[in-house]
Amino acid sequence: MRFAYRTLSGMIALALATPAVADNAETTMVVTGSQGSSELPAWTNSATKSAVAESKTPQVINTISEKEITQRHANSVNEILRYAPGVSTEVRGSTSYMSEYKIRGFTVDNEFYNGLQLPYNVNGNTKARIDPLLIENVDILKGPSSVLYGNGSPGGLVNIQGKKPQTEQRTEVGFNTGTRNLKEGYLDSTGRILDSDWSYRLLGKAREGDDQPHTTRYEDYLVAPSVTWQPDNKTRLTIDALAQNTPSLTPSNPLPLSYLRSSYAGRRDFAGDKWSGFEQRQWMVGYSFEHEFDSGWGIAQKARYFDIDTHQRSAYSTGNAGSANVYELNRFAYTTDEDLHSFNIDNQVSKTFALGDWQHHLLAGFDYQKLNSHYNYRYASTTPGIDMLHPDYSQITSDNLGLYTAQKNRLSYNQKGYYFQDQVEFGGLNILGSIRYDEYQSATTDYLNDQQKAWISQDRVTKRLGALYAFDNGLSPFISYSEGFLPVSPRGNLTAQDVKPTTSKQVEGGVKYLLAEYATTFTASVFNIRQKNVVSADPSWNYRQTGEIESKGAELSVVSRPTDNINLIANYAYTHAINTEDETYEGKRPTQVPENAFNLWGDYTFDSSVLSGFTVGAGVRYTGPMEISPANNEGKLGGTTQYDMAVSYDMSAIDSSLNGLMLKASAQNLTNKETFSCYDSTNCWIGRDRTVQVGASYTF
Repeated sequence: MRFAYRTLSGMIALALATPAVADNAETTMVVTGSQGSSELPAWTNSATKSAVAESKTPQVINTISEKEITQRHANSVNEILRYAPGVSTEVRGSTSYMSEYKIRGFTVDNEFYNGLQLPYNVNGNTKARIDPLLIENVDILKGPSSVLYGNGSPGGLVNIQGKKPQTEQRTEVGFNTGTRNLKEGYLDSTGRILDSDWSYRLLGKAREGDDQPHTTRYEDYLVAPSVTWQPDNKTRLTIDALAQNTPSLTPSNPLPLSYLRSSYAGRRDFAGDKWSGFEQRQWMVGYSFEHEFDSGWGIAQKARYFDIDTHQRSAYSTGNAGSANVYELNRFAYTTDEDLHSFNIDNQVSKTFALGDWQHHLLAGFDYQKLNSHYNYRYASTTPGIDMLHPDYSQITSDNLGLYTAQKNRLSYNQKGYYFQDQVEFGGLNILGSIRYDEYQSATTDYLNDQQKAWISQDRVTKRLGALYAFDNGLSPFISYSEGFLPVSPRGNLTAQDVKPTTSKQVEGGVKYLLAEYATTFTASVFNIRQKNVVSADPSWNYRQTGEIESKGAELSVVSRPTDNINLIANYAYTHAINTEDETYEGKRPTQVPENAFNLWGDYTFDSSVLSGFTVGAGVRYTGPMEISPANNEGKLGGTTQYDMAVSYDMSAIDSSLNGLMLKASAQNLTNKETFSCYDSTNCWIGRDRTVQVGASYTF
């Protein structure tokens, strides 16, 4: 470790060193510092970990704002991502215990919050959750992003930007109610602390109600305080914390497609039991520190500790084999008890300087993450089936299942990453180059097998190179190449000696077009992603690592605010993903990935006439057909179209004494369209049905 630190320090010093005198005395290097007038950026580009504008970044970045999230009454990260191009959300339907989605055809396991990876035990069911109340905006980086963030999905990365303390005093309190007995109250308060250099933010929320499947409930309570100290415009320290207790979430509820397509099925059908449940408690504390020197140097450090406990009781359908009636289902029950503790830290050094007419923005960093997780699985020796025509949800108790301990393991891993990046500007030309080296070690301890340990150690160098040219008319064509990697843990017959990291490469090209006078941004891109060393399994669950997946496609996106009271968002994505190498599914398309998807959202705020203060918004989401099974031999789920709507009314338009009072209402899946998502014909999930919310908020 000491050698690695010294090596990184030497690389930084060498890269940033200023030459004394050029040999021909005609080449000069001008260092441009702040000269006492620089300010810390209020915003960071997730794709570069810098303040360089996204319009100058040779990569597709989709951003979803707090206003969009609030207006649509999004209740989860899955719902937030519904209007993002190339993202397949809610792959397990109305399941709420974790966010699961795909980007450009690839599953995304890891999410990021304020630039640090959120903890997730990929061998279990424990994953950190970020409530929409905490979110300022969500950035979606398309393609492999390992060069700055380490291990991740080839399809892209989601970085959630949290709300920060503000100096201007503002407090909002609100209440929502709606479908399925929803009751929700929240608080968002921020401002300067007395007449000091400190500001605060306090977020709190309580929510409860029934959920879509029969007998299930959603119950959640959180408080998230944070403070910022900013003694001048070059130094900033933010400390934030979160405590969240979720006594009830909706577990995964797969059902066989043969039953769902029958005349017996209903939207709220549940193959579980009143015994079923999913509860989670989590808390975290973290900080970020930034300082910029007059010389143009800057330093930044952010760190976070996360702690999560999860308990699950689940009974789900395993199909109707052995029965002639599609409504008579077999079931399998199990319980899980898991805990997870993680620590992340990211250290950065930056430097801005000019070499002639070439402007350089250098960034060097070292990040480290460590995770420890225990998970205990108990399986049922016998589980009663269920008659979906006359479901009895009181058949199961922990005593009548014959539960036995099937897995009792501990997963521990740490990862160190060293990265360096240079962003170069020369007139309209913007060049981005990055390189990173990762070291990953993990150990899985099997407590049921004499505490036997499986060790793996994997490392990888990843690179990125891109160029964009910004013409004066707002047109900016770009091209980029990026790499990614994902550590692979032992599973089944795939031993620690056999596994190797999954790798990926993407080539992307496109154009960004900024129409400043109309506040409109148009983005079009084409991409090709190849992922190698993919882990796959045959029908007998024998694992191997010989797979390769290729995803290629195109995306179009328009975000426009042509006037102060009109907002428009339109997206289209074509995704053609294929298993190009696989002993079982070669030439087949992955499930839960539509080839075509389109969405459109628009809202209008009336600023005159009797409707002054009234905002109405509406959206449409089209998801194209998807394969039902990995073998592609059972047909496709038909394309579906869903409609959403949201309205709000500023009561100050009636009377100035009502200033700050806002009435709101929204409807998701307005026509109550029935949707399914299938991993295979035995495991299909019912999508979210019509959800209506109404509420009021008061800001002062």
